[in-house]
Amino acid sequence: MSSSIRKLIGSRIRTFRKQKNVTQAALAEAIGCEVTTLGRYERGEYAPDGEQIVKMAVFFSITPMDLLPGKVDMERQLIIDLRSDLVDAIFAIDDPRELEKLCKMAREAVFRPQKSR
Repeated sequence: MSSSIRKLIGSRIRTFRKQKNVTQAALAEAIGCEVTTLGRYERGEYAPDGEQIVKMAVFFSITPMDLLPGKVDMERQLIIDLRSDLVDAIFAIDDPRELEKLCKMAREAVFRPQKSR
């Protein structure tokens, strides 16, 4: 599982936990894991397995799918990741001519008519 997906799941866990005004310790006890593990879930370092997802869903009175990212979330995260990669690549270029080429390509992409999906 990619780190982006783990982070999306972790963010949802944290959001639902805070909405219920529950501590990490209380949620960890309810689903049968260590507090440190739950913290790692919320930070996107680890991903909960299917059994943990179901236990959390029951605890929060939601469906397991509510904890998982949907297509829109994944597309949004992909855009964020690609922009970050692009910025890193741009800062690695020291040749002004190469940067000018990239600027031209970016302008063309921005002003190109969008294809309908």
